[in-house]
Amino acid sequence: MKGYVLFFFSVLFVIPVMSQASEIERIQKAGVITVALNRDYPPFCMEKSGTLFGLDVDLAHLLAAHLDVKVRFIRPETYDQQIPGLLAGEADIIMAAMTRTVQRALLVNFSTPYFEVSQAALVRRDKVPADANAYFDLLEIKSIRLGVKAGTTHEDFARQLFPTTAIKLYPTAAAAAEAVARREVDAMVADSPFVRVWHNTHVEHYTAVTALLEPVTREFYAFAIRKGDADFLSWLNVFVEEIKSDGTLDLLVHEYFEQMAWAAKPGEPPA
Repeated sequence: MKGYVLFFFSVLFVIPVMSQASEIERIQKAGVITVALNRDYPPFCMEKSGTLFGLDVDLAHLLAAHLDVKVRFIRPETYDQQIPGLLAGEADIIMAAMTRTVQRALLVNFSTPYFEVSQAALVRRDKVPADANAYFDLLEIKSIRLGVKAGTTHEDFARQLFPTTAIKLYPTAAAAAEAVARREVDAMVADSPFVRVWHNTHVEHYTAVTALLEPVTREFYAFAIRKGDADFLSWLNVFVEEIKSDGTLDLLVHEYFEQMAWAAKPGEPPA
């Protein structure tokens, strides 16, 4: 009888360990990893002539190469579908410029951060003083109309500072930025990389729209996976540390934020 009891308890302890170690094995056996990307979020994920590219896209290809598998991309219609889709098994990992928060960490496991950002804004120049440079300058705009990408930390932060009636939700940050250009809203808020890149790549709006980029928060992008797989999370953290230490991430940042050849229009030299 004692032998059966020992066997029973050994099974209880062995089975979870086996399941935790199986995610990478499952992906490698399938020969493909499904990655959830952000939709229309330059320079992390963009699409041109049916081809996806961007900093997160390049990192996903590199991650797949390390696992010796192919990569398949999905892009949820709205950002608030990212985590539910992961939990439902629609994706193996979220690589979508996702900010780590304690609320999200209740649902998923986050990797070591790979990118630091701040809340920032695009605003009509005629709505702020000439010396305005930070997100909080928006608080001085009376009856502001504020564009925000739905289901994001930008929305959460905006709702802490502005009345609900002031906030207009959009499916993407790009859509909110275009709403500023069309005067549909007075300003839009997003993470600093998007605001900086949009402003630098839409020179036709320089005279009407300015960027408020002075850091006001410290937030961190990370990759997200389902809970319960310590081995996958450990490997993912090593992957992040390696791309940070070997210069890969710095090279991609230089390519997408400094050289910006991707932003050149046909017939024009790279930006």
